[in-house]
Amino acid sequence: MNRLLRKYSKLLLAVFGTGLMIVFLMPQIPDLVSRFGAGTTLVATLGRNDTKITAQDWNEVRNELQFIDKFQAGLPPLPLIGRIETPQQYFLLVHEASEAGMIGGTVTAGISDQELLTISRNSGFPPATVRQALTNRAGIYRYLVHMVNAGQYSDRRLKGEGRRLFDAADAQIVTMKADQPDDGAMPDEQAIQNQFETYRDVEPGEGKHGFGYRLPDRLSLEWLTIPSDSIDESLRNSDAMSDRELMKYWRRNESRFPGFDTTDDIPDSVRNAMLADLRSSQVDDISRSINDKLRLPRRGFDESGGYLILPDDWSDRQVAFEDVRNMLQSEYDLSLEPVSNSGDAMIEVDDLIELEGIGRARSDKFSRLPIGLPQLLTQTRELNGEGLYPIQAHVAGPILSDTDGNLYLFRITEADAARPPKSLDESREEVVKDLQRLAHYEQLLAQLDTIEQSTETDGMDTLSEQWDVEAPTSRSFQKYQPGTVAFYVQQGLNPQPTPAILPGLPNEDQAVIEAILAETSEFELGTSINDLEESDRVMILPSEQNLALVAVRLIDRRSLDRDAFQQLAVQNVIPMLLLNEEFGGDMTPLQDTFSGESLMERHDFKFAGNDEADNMNATDVPEDAQATATN
Repeated sequence: MNRLLRKYSKLLLAVFGTGLMIVFLMPQIPDLVSRFGAGTTLVATLGRNDTKITAQDWNEVRNELQFIDKFQAGLPPLPLIGRIETPQQYFLLVHEASEAGMIGGTVTAGISDQELLTISRNSGFPPATVRQALTNRAGIYRYLVHMVNAGQYSDRRLKGEGRRLFDAADAQIVTMKADQPDDGAMPDEQAIQNQFETYRDVEPGEGKHGFGYRLPDRLSLEWLTIPSDSIDESLRNSDAMSDRELMKYWRRNESRFPGFDTTDDIPDSVRNAMLADLRSSQVDDISRSINDKLRLPRRGFDESGGYLILPDDWSDRQVAFEDVRNMLQSEYDLSLEPVSNSGDAMIEVDDLIELEGIGRARSDKFSRLPIGLPQLLTQTRELNGEGLYPIQAHVAGPILSDTDGNLYLFRITEADAARPPKSLDESREEVVKDLQRLAHYEQLLAQLDTIEQSTETDGMDTLSEQWDVEAPTSRSFQKYQPGTVAFYVQQGLNPQPTPAILPGLPNEDQAVIEAILAETSEFELGTSINDLEESDRVMILPSEQNLALVAVRLIDRRSLDRDAFQQLAVQNVIPMLLLNEEFGGDMTPLQDTFSGESLMERHDFKFAGNDEADNMNATDVPEDAQATATN
């Protein structure tokens, strides 16, 4: 046997050694095959030369993006885009930043080796992935900052623009609105017709001088009010709250209301508690009776999009609210006022809240949070509602209630969706009034210098008395709020100026606010407003959007301090605002330049047309990549 083993030892060693190696490598074979396949499977191509991007490359991209997305809150927001949304956007931003020389070595990741190991341990991603992801993102950040700062603003200009954008002014304001020309002249018919045709399909406040005659959503309502006091009174007079029932209730709740055996008089606390307990079920019963009576004539009706299809004779078949009122008075002994309505003229949806009682009533039928009447009726079918709530004309809506416990049954009797006026007659009064205001405004402009001189001499109070307008109102003005605008910029959103609201005027006028702030920014730092001459503190500004003159008397100013400026400079807020102004307040075109779709088109990036490539085109990390990341 020994002789045999010695004779064939080499052969046996080769056979059994190979077998042991196969057994040892068997668990790793799927992973080795997977890695080999990932290194050869085509996911996408880049550029005109169709540079290949393999599944292995794409897994690394998605792993890095997964890490970045997980730690987004601890990283400085990316200018213009806020955050990276897709793997292809990340890959192509890295490509552009690299081509621009903005991605440096691993040292630009900005973390030490110890910090790297800690982050890797806490995140579950390999150290190499963490370092490369942070390096790439830092390069993308530098690249986008460079794009924002391409205008090469000097420090002096940035400081000057910072004052213009963020300095605040306190002032007294008196507004003088145009009304009618001094001679009371009426515009001629041709001018009226021209004005109407020019602005008939323009929203009020949107046209020149705020002109616009497009009619808003309007409707007419009828409703029946069921007062809370009437429900309570009917319960008090019912058998459910007889003395016998009250004594039984008291007996059952003696622990809450002691003294049952010491007196025969039923205390008010017991009566009120029993009333509160009965009221909820009584309200439910009343609501059920109302709904049953209203639903009876429409049983079997077909629906379309959640709305009832009403027959032509529905106006004759529907239940009148007066019949509902009579039923409630008879069955529940309720004392009810006659049915109310919104009047002969239709009411705008936004004005519904002004209706007494029902205007502030709400329903919880369609949502956990109660929905107010105006919000509910914006979804009316006839007002081109989106079907969120099944509200339609000539069909009773859900029963509403207010904070006092009053109930309201309502129905839309007429609805007219927003539209241009059909004829001049629908808007004649507004058109004539606007033309008279325009004529009066031109007269006010001719008196502007005289008004300014008298205001400097006599003061704002005298001005308001002479023109019979509201007394001076104190206001603070600032074009941008630093904290708010910084948030917008950090999220990649278009920053919005502070609303340019002037006291007593219906439309915003940013030009007037900017004129006030421009005047204050001209003063040297350290200048006290109180030390200035009245001629330097008082100004009369035209508000074309409101057809009015705005009298302004400066009281104080608050300049952007050094620390705030440094913070805004670090966050690139001021260059972003200047860029925003250059784009007319809408930076969407520039932001779209770095969207995933634009980047793919710009670099001729195409996903391969195979199933595996399609599966790889997702933001989530695949299972095999997750396993790699956690090993």
